[in-house]
Amino acid sequence: MEEEKIQIILGDLESKLGIKIKNPNLFLEALTHSSYLNENRDWPHACNERLEFLGDAVLELCISDYIFKKYPEYQEGKLTPLRSNLVNSLMLSNVALHLNLDKYLYVSKGERMALDTFLNMLGKNTDVHIKIKNYSMADAVEAIFGATYLDLGFETAKDVVMNTISPFLDEIVNLDTHKDSKSLLQELTQNLYNLTPEYKIISTEGPAHHTKYVVGVHIKDFQLSMGEGWSKKEAEEYAAELALADQATWKKMITN
Repeated sequence: MEEEKIQIILGDLESKLGIKIKNPNLFLEALTHSSYLNENRDWPHACNERLEFLGDAVLELCISDYIFKKYPEYQEGKLTPLRSNLVNSLMLSNVALHLNLDKYLYVSKGERMALDTFLNMLGKNTDVHIKIKNYSMADAVEAIFGATYLDLGFETAKDVVMNTISPFLDEIVNLDTHKDSKSLLQELTQNLYNLTPEYKIISTEGPAHHTKYVVGVHIKDFQLSMGEGWSKKEAEEYAAELALADQATWKKMITN
């Protein structure tokens, strides 16, 4: 039964990625979350953290190369936030859904509950610009890119990256601004209150080499929102993005 499930997973990945997998073990490793190994000691594959590390570099190089050549008129200050919007966890969560990783990811029962909560929130979200993400799925996408690179080489990995990201390219590239959310929030709060947002670390989780940060963004001692990320910078950016999305709420609660 498990072998049949694996063949279905690999076949669907081949179809969606447009590749012929040579080493299935790499892709099964890419789909293995560390939590799964705690409950399934006999699972023969390692967790996907190493492949995620590699895939993150592959993804960033592919996107950097694409936007550098596509937009020769853009300076570094415009390229950097554009790239960030194309490789962040929000984007990768959407890519993961496109690849059916919500069904295929090997996770613990507890992590599966968190994933189901994410999917439930997603189902209730009517906003086209989805503001929620799932780190397990985003990390798995990067691991898939890493597995593709090791199995089939960089050129194929580049094709896979661009083909999976391309459905989301136009929407992000055609945004009115490519400023990062922190800059946009700062412009807004300075205009409204003549104040700069303050970011405070609320909590951290995980080892030093793979720490998840939870950061709150504040104005006048009022917390506008919280964001998570694998770095303080990512968490702050996500907190700012959520604050911008919910500005109608906190504007009513903050007085000059």
